[in-house]
Amino acid sequence: MGEPGGSDNASAVASTALDMGVPSIIVTSTHGEAFETFDHGAVDWKKLMETAHWMVNCSSLVNLGKSPAMAWSASMTFAELEGCRNVMVVDMPGDQETISKTWGLVVGKMRQIHVLFFTSEAMKAVSSLENMEEDDFLSQVRAKTMVPIVCGIISGGSAVSVSHAMGSFEVDITEHGTGIVWLAGFLKSLPYSGTGISGIRNASSW
Repeated sequence: MGEPGGSDNASAVASTALDMGVPSIIVTSTHGEAFETFDHGAVDWKKLMETAHWMVNCSSLVNLGKSPAMAWSASMTFAELEGCRNVMVVDMPGDQETISKTWGLVVGKMRQIHVLFFTSEAMKAVSSLENMEEDDFLSQVRAKTMVPIVCGIISGGSAVSVSHAMGSFEVDITEHGTGIVWLAGFLKSLPYSGTGISGIRNASSW
């Protein structure tokens, strides 16, 4: 789900996936309809997820109005019911003062999330909120929430750290340009990369 202009990180992941040849749909308001008040009840989530593997959201969308917030929540619930795996990009809201509220809403959805991805700015802000050391933040979040894969941008944007039940590792993403591009490729590769730690490593090095 994303904004109609496609400027949010969830839309960026979907658009990048499309460029990679992965069929992707961005659920948003219709032409001429305000995103803040769009008719989220008209979205047929069940049908949309019949053949979908991933449902990608970003945390900042919950601050853009009641309708986006309700659609954000509903999409994850339907994904869980339909066997589609939820991906959450934790990013900074337009009003950075609302990061505490935004993060609280994400925490409430943790049991439905399969991949949790932090932008570097969000990781800094949330680690401060949680009084955690940034260097060990991703591993601590994974251990506390039991989200299968927790990852985030580090080293000034040149690498991503990936934490999972069998440990953690870092991967250079310089050739991909941005963490969002890396995430799109990671999600494309993960279903076909094998099981266990080797599968996660293979997908992360696409």
